[in-house]
Amino acid sequence: MSIFSRTIVKEYSVTWAVIFMALLLIVFVTQLVRYLGYAADGSVPFRSVLLLLSLGSIKNLPILFSLSIILSVTLSLSRWYRDSEMVIWGSSGKSISSWVPPTLLFVAPISVLIAVLSLYVAPWAEQRLDAEKQALEVNDDISTLSPGVFLESKNGSTIFFVNGLDATSQILSGIFIFDRKRNEMSVTSASRGWQEQSKKGGIYLVAQDGYRYTEFAKSQEFDAAQFERYGVRMDKASPQETYVHLSGRSTMSLVEEASPHSYSELIWRIGLPISAILLALISIPISFVNNRGGRSYSVAVGVLLFLFYKNILGIVQTQVYQSSWSVWMGLIFPHLVMLIVFILLLAIRSRAWRAFLVSVRSA
Repeated sequence: MSIFSRTIVKEYSVTWAVIFMALLLIVFVTQLVRYLGYAADGSVPFRSVLLLLSLGSIKNLPILFSLSIILSVTLSLSRWYRDSEMVIWGSSGKSISSWVPPTLLFVAPISVLIAVLSLYVAPWAEQRLDAEKQALEVNDDISTLSPGVFLESKNGSTIFFVNGLDATSQILSGIFIFDRKRNEMSVTSASRGWQEQSKKGGIYLVAQDGYRYTEFAKSQEFDAAQFERYGVRMDKASPQETYVHLSGRSTMSLVEEASPHSYSELIWRIGLPISAILLALISIPISFVNNRGGRSYSVAVGVLLFLFYKNILGIVQTQVYQSSWSVWMGLIFPHLVMLIVFILLLAIRSRAWRAFLVSVRSA
């Protein structure tokens, strides 16, 4: 590898690593805030937050890799234009097309990684994420009990409240239960309690050393009782068959199905690594910076092209899903359009490069 190629690949790699970590941190924090909000209102148990957060981050890795590529190439070349390093390379006989081979050398291993992620890892993460979310919907109410938070049962008839929870022994303290049935309403309070499973598989919240107050609707009688041990059946929804979205199905199952629906998802997965390569190439001509003009428009153009490319893939995916386009049309058309855009931009910027170099030499 020449000094020219090593310099470019090194600059790309360092910039890409910094940008990717920044984007990953943004996505991580955004999802963390959302899941902590769900955990605070009792929708998600705190112990599931880290798992859901990890699966969500893994699912987004292919998109983050692609966006990091176009930003790293654009920012690196834009800086070289501003610092007049491009003039030095141009004076040594390097044209703007000379940046294509080093850029391909940089993006090739990342595109392979994107292919592995989009074809195998991301679908697995999506499937696990769907399974976890559906499991939470049928989970026991006790699993989402949080100290200091009122929790309503799934059927809306019971309200639970605990004042404290021992993380080691899982012993609950300061228990309050309001239960509303058809003909009676009851309030149960206890000093401590725990979760217990019966021989038949039922899940119970066992309260110890407490009181139960019951009001009967028809007779309007009131009953008060003290107990040493009292069990309350936790509301548990009927388990349902886990539904797997197209994005969560394995690539091999989509290939074996060979339907328009499966082909549409395959077009998206195959298109991600190809789009990463083309986006890196398009970043070369759009990175031209005039020192007298704005310095950040190239980055904005790069982000817009990234969004435009992803929208084209989404539109093509929809057309194949609806059987309006063939699978081969969906695989070729969006990438062919972007390849033509790259060739046109490269031709335009080649003239701009020569004009820029002439103006610098004459100054």
